[in-house]
Amino acid sequence: MKKLSEVHFVPPRPSNNLWRDEGVLVTLDVAKLDKAWRYNRVPEGGAEDLDTRFKYDRAKTWIGVGQEVELWATTVTKEDDEEEALCFVEGRHSFAVLRDLGYVTIQAWVNKNEAAEIKRRYGPK
Repeated sequence: MKKLSEVHFVPPRPSNNLWRDEGVLVTLDVAKLDKAWRYNRVPEGGAEDLDTRFKYDRAKTWIGVGQEVELWATTVTKEDDEEEALCFVEGRHSFAVLRDLGYVTIQAWVNKNEAAEIKRRYGPK
């Protein structure tokens, strides 16, 4: 079995940092996040449409296997109209790659006002 890359999660780049100083990195369970992901999912292994496939493959090349990687954290927020759903604002392709490679936890960028509830629902046990 190949050794997973050591990923260091960092806040999103400034142009995509939805919450600026109101954001925080939290550790979340990949399986729980995947289950709560409703809109704009990236299927296992990428997708058939070329744009999604290109972004998935590019993220997979960047993350790689057995190396050290600095990665912008996936940005998630609660879905307005569904109690148990999350919206992936940024980083859905990177998240899909991490999921498919077998990562158990990731760090995600969330609004400080939602952090406690998101950690309670989707954090590792």
